Amino acid sequence: MLIYEKHLPISIKSLRVDLLFLFLFIGAFYLLWMGSYPLFTPDEGRYSEVAREMIATNDFITPRLNGVGFFDKPILYYWLQASAISMFGLTEWALRFWPVLIGIFGCLVTYVAGHLLFNRKTGLIASIILALHPMYYGASHYANLDLEVAVWISASLLFFIIGIESTSKNRTNFLLLSYFFAALATLTKGLIGIIFPIMIIGAWILILNRFRILTKMRLFLGLTLFFVITMPWYYLVQKANPQFFDFFFVTQQFSRFLTKADFNNKTGVWFYIPLVLAGSVPWTIFLFQSLIKNLQLVWQNRQKYRVELFLLLWLALIFIFFSIPKSKTIGYILPILPSIAILMGRYFDIYWNTATQKTVVALMIFCGLMSCSLISLPFISQFNIDAKFTCPIIFISGMLAFATFVIYFLRKKSLSSIFYCMSLVSFIFLLTLIHSAPLFNEKSSKSLTTFIKSSLQPTDEIVTWYRYYQDLPIYLERRITIVADWHAADIPQYDNWQRELWYNMPYQDTTEWLIEEPAFWERYKSDKRIFIFLQKDMLPHFRDHLQKHAENTAYYVGPASIEHAKLMIISNKPWENN
Repeated sequence: MLIYEKHLPISIKSLRVDLLFLFLFIGAFYLLWMGSYPLFTPDEGRYSEVAREMIATNDFITPRLNGVGFFDKPILYYWLQASAISMFGLTEWALRFWPVLIGIFGCLVTYVAGHLLFNRKTGLIASIILALHPMYYGASHYANLDLEVAVWISASLLFFIIGIESTSKNRTNFLLLSYFFAALATLTKGLIGIIFPIMIIGAWILILNRFRILTKMRLFLGLTLFFVITMPWYYLVQKANPQFFDFFFVTQQFSRFLTKADFNNKTGVWFYIPLVLAGSVPWTIFLFQSLIKNLQLVWQNRQKYRVELFLLLWLALIFIFFSIPKSKTIGYILPILPSIAILMGRYFDIYWNTATQKTVVALMIFCGLMSCSLISLPFISQFNIDAKFTCPIIFISGMLAFATFVIYFLRKKSLSSIFYCMSLVSFIFLLTLIHSAPLFNEKSSKSLTTFIKSSLQPTDEIVTWYRYYQDLPIYLERRITIVADWHAADIPQYDNWQRELWYNMPYQDTTEWLIEEPAFWERYKSDKRIFIFLQKDMLPHFRDHLQKHAENTAYYVGPASIEHAKLMIISNKPWENN
């Protein structure tokens, strides 16, 4: 280990050089094309709009979504997004600035941990693998909270294990960093920010039977730092919104995991197994190999390989924790990726100068099968692949086929050669994905909002018909009016946009912009110009209601509606640029 005091000067020198190199390389890689595609809905539109409204209302305590109190998540991510908007303007690049920067930071922390806990090579390999991991890369280019909380939790765990294993004078600093990042995680997504570190560290201490570690953890100082960071906002938001504690802690923090309340994305306990395997391509084979090798080491001597045990517990406990609830999303599992990267880095370090034939053959078969599967997708009618995806699919499958042949020629070489090959494949694969991101974003309303924005007057009203398009307020930079049945008895039964807004409607007057049909038709017949966004397949429904409620059944279809496959704009009055 390089964390002992006598090695510290050499460690600091190499750390600085490597950190600079990694920051420049990963930074250039991650910044490329990050603002080239519209916001994905619902998450990117929803969370970015909360930050925009903070600036618009000058209220940095109470989060709001389309003017309604929004208490699903804590405040830190919105503060970061609001700062990016203030610095760079309201652009996709600005809204993804902090996710990308935090993603880079996570790679740097992973390098530091790998270097100090094992050696320089392990740290470098782990950092590169994490940066090139498809799920981590994708999350770093997606403006929601999942990547941020994953990095804060990972940093907390990594600085803890570095601090506990260190015999240098920096032990206290590392441990305080652990408490600091646990506080940031708690300010980003709630109780999991502190529950995960407690759960993993507690299990590690229990298995090792090393309870004396508790005396080295600077508990009083660390917890004081934790509460000084987290408590002020929780106190202020509860003071301003008396409903906050009940909704945030009971409904969002406990009910989602401990009850059968309805939440989105219901899947089986198996959900994260294929997700992690598919999301780790092309590193999947090495994921298996590294887990097997590190499990063997821990089984042989868990006291000697206590760091490997810590990383395995980290991976297993978070994986199990999120597999139990029925509600699951891809982003929940992100906190396990840094531990996987370090375990894989350790595996590569052990076998760097050799390449076991079983691993090489398995990797060749895996890449070959992936290539054949991808190239066949556009030609299988059951999958109904849109023609616009054909070029990226063919390119990626060709790249995997190329990797198969390269690995064949490298089969008798060292594992280092295969690592460089897979890194290049991952690099090109991820750049292909982000360059193709606009093809996958079919729900964005950006093309319509860009057109209509030049026609809007301050007195005009934007209305959505029985639907809330999460990116509309942020692209139009204004609150919108939503027509829906806000007194429907079944609203609490569905985890959707309507329930998100409905939860906090009783605590403020929303009658001006969350309206039902009678109020809408009064406005439709008034002198005010109204632009209505609705799904194209809802137009017959709108016509039927129009005939019942308005004498003049005229409406005007926006020319921009042809630019969106499913969404259209109509108005109660002629458009100036019609």
